[in-house]
Amino acid sequence: MADGNATAQVDALKRIIEITALLNSTLNLDDLLQHIMLSARDLIGSETSSLLLVDGESGDLIVHTATGPTSEEAARRRVPAGQGIAGWVVEHGEPTVVASVRDDERFYAAMDEATGLETRSMLALPLKVHEQTIGVVELINKRDGSSFTEMDQELAGALVNQAAIAIDNARLYGRLADAIVETRQSYRL
Repeated sequence: MADGNATAQVDALKRIIEITALLNSTLNLDDLLQHIMLSARDLIGSETSSLLLVDGESGDLIVHTATGPTSEEAARRRVPAGQGIAGWVVEHGEPTVVASVRDDERFYAAMDEATGLETRSMLALPLKVHEQTIGVVELINKRDGSSFTEMDQELAGALVNQAAIAIDNARLYGRLADAIVETRQSYRL
């Protein structure tokens, strides 16, 4: 059993290194975030994963990236500000593991109703850029029916950090591109 655990840890580290290399070689944020979320889902052994970003105007969480059989139904759905387990994670800036969401008063059942997914358990982690929580990564339902573990949280945390870096880099690149366009336009005047 110990050898299997060591092999799994080595595989997880290889996947994180692969994502780091990809992060340093692409500016396509959507592809990169999809790859990170698929990796998180596969490494942790969850049925689905999703990345929700805070809408700067309303404070709502918007599903930016989702994996699994209900990914299309989940795409661009909104969770009202402060609602659900994800809302709690944004407000507190802390990860949480919920073994039985039906027993948790924070659970936002409207997402399950909209997607047809039955959420049983969840690992939710804050997505932070410069100490500010800009979103949440959720891993839903372990495929084997077990509970999410501390190791799951640590591995997912490493991938969430990669997603945060990717988002920050994409935003910086966007600002730079806008500044260049603005500078070129001012020279033409």
